[in-house]
Amino acid sequence: MKRIVFKTNKRGKHLKVKRFLPLGLVIVVLIIIMYFFTSSSSSVVNYIFSGISLKSTNGFVNILLLGIAGGTHDGAFLTDTILVASYNLKENKLKLISIPRDLWLPPLQSKANAVYQIGLSDHNGLGLSKTVMGNILGIPIHYGLRVDFRGFVQAIDTIDGIDVLVDRSFDDYNYPIEGQENDLCGYKEEEKEFSEEEAKKLNIEVGKRKVLIAPDGSIATDSAEENKGIKYFSCRYEHVRFEKGLMHMSGAVALKFVRSRHGTNGEGSDFARSARQQKVIDAVRKKILSFETLTDPQKISDLVKTLGKSIDMDISVKDAIEFLNLSRKLKNSQSFVLDDRKSLLVHPDASGYGGAFVLISQDDDFSIIHDYVRKILKEEITEYESTASARPGNK
Repeated sequence: MKRIVFKTNKRGKHLKVKRFLPLGLVIVVLIIIMYFFTSSSSSVVNYIFSGISLKSTNGFVNILLLGIAGGTHDGAFLTDTILVASYNLKENKLKLISIPRDLWLPPLQSKANAVYQIGLSDHNGLGLSKTVMGNILGIPIHYGLRVDFRGFVQAIDTIDGIDVLVDRSFDDYNYPIEGQENDLCGYKEEEKEFSEEEAKKLNIEVGKRKVLIAPDGSIATDSAEENKGIKYFSCRYEHVRFEKGLMHMSGAVALKFVRSRHGTNGEGSDFARSARQQKVIDAVRKKILSFETLTDPQKISDLVKTLGKSIDMDISVKDAIEFLNLSRKLKNSQSFVLDDRKSLLVHPDASGYGGAFVLISQDDDFSIIHDYVRKILKEEITEYESTASARPGNK
């Protein structure tokens, strides 16, 4: 397994982005990109929502925000972040609702994170995503925006990196290496016929099926489970370490900092990950708005080019400018997550889903989720009630 140590700095339908777009809009879209990789931060949403002439239903403007890994591997267009932001035009309040990527969708026979990729086969990634996610929540989705991690990395590198204060040192021994997602690490895939006795011993179905054969000849039947998969396929992961203190991060390092999911020293929770992501967003915002960046025409030009390559959206330039101009009306925002804590979703036996880890709705038509979302929008459920069990000390 590869090991990387990041040390403290001891010295302290697509939007074609054009060069003549207002600087303010460029900055806004860059901040939006940073926002996609948080699933809970709401501090920057006031840059993109507000107004009365946008598409809306019953006084709400709903936008789907998607974040993908990008790259050239098979899962490049699977969405790591699926978030719907609903803005109340009358009260100028925003509700952010995160949809888990592992949510199983019976009509598509896939997880929620595959919807955008499925839609791309008909050149309709955003359109299908808006329809499906709207059906899950029971609300219409008016706008959609997808960005990829390449834009995240390139934007940070364009502004010569960012300075981030790492609160505590931590290790992540299972950070995925791009391009090695399907490496079999010495195992072989073979199709074998299993008798009833053999199948019972291995806890698999009788008959012919493909299995992974370990170097010692044993059959790895549980490799699809995440913890077992990491054990079997260690060559797919690298060890990264961040040391406490002020650190200057390149785009690639910042990406590892915000995407790390298995950190030690209390950094393996979603709460800790979200806090790291917010730190990076704030650092990017400060760097973009710094005198150094704003007075460098080449950097601004390069940032615009980066955006044009990294965004898929059906928001017009006119609407984007309106979002910016009317942003000061936003009063507050709250974040909510669809999960298994409020009897909304459950973890079924993985054997019924090809061994994959999935979440399923308690009913067949998502009506329980629809009711939950209605209560959120009517403010019958507070952010604290929704997320209390995810806070430190409530595990």
